[in-house]
Amino acid sequence: MARNVLVSGGAGALGRAVVEAFLEGGDHVVVPWIVEAERDALADALCRPLEAGSLTLLAADVAEADGAAAAVEAAEPVTVLVNGAGGFAGGMPHTETPLEDFDRMYRINLRTAAALCQAALPGMTSRAAGCIVNVASRAAIDRPPTLAAYSASKAGVLVLTETLQKEVAEHGVRVNAVVPTTIDTPANRAAMPDADFGAWTPTAAIAAVVHWLASDAAASVRGSAIPV
Repeated sequence: MARNVLVSGGAGALGRAVVEAFLEGGDHVVVPWIVEAERDALADALCRPLEAGSLTLLAADVAEADGAAAAVEAAEPVTVLVNGAGGFAGGMPHTETPLEDFDRMYRINLRTAAALCQAALPGMTSRAAGCIVNVASRAAIDRPPTLAAYSASKAGVLVLTETLQKEVAEHGVRVNAVVPTTIDTPANRAAMPDADFGAWTPTAAIAAVVHWLASDAAASVRGSAIPV
């Protein structure tokens, strides 16, 4: 049976792979967007025959309550919520990091997930069914130097995952997170041209784990943070 899947960040490199995984599984996917160029790139990339499934692109800033509510309404009833919206800032010691970087990382990486969970969970709990997958980062665990703003925001995603699972455990909803290492994306290759790309994680590999976490096969996996 086709499910309604809401994927924030679905127009990004990782998000596109996640969207494709659910579309090819026969699901209906809703992707909120705020950058027209990314929306157009996603639409162009998916202009090919798919095994099944359908796609809705919706202009909405999901860091805001009204944008998150609009995205959830477009995907109702939401069976799966993937909080994949994210951004990166780093490379400077904390003493040289603009405080605005902390605000931006919080808004993109954590507030989007918090807002969408607030909007989607009432429906999920009322139906006693639903799955949320949050995208964190290995930096939240390793906490390397010069990445304080980014690591702190992604650590918040892990805390949100664990806390929500405890809140919804009795309501038939599952909340988990994936914890990727460096993701092999064009942006990362451009930013780190001398790196060993072979050691990075392909987007399709992460998308496969996200798709599995949303499946019946992972029904007993709850409150986890799975390294990919």
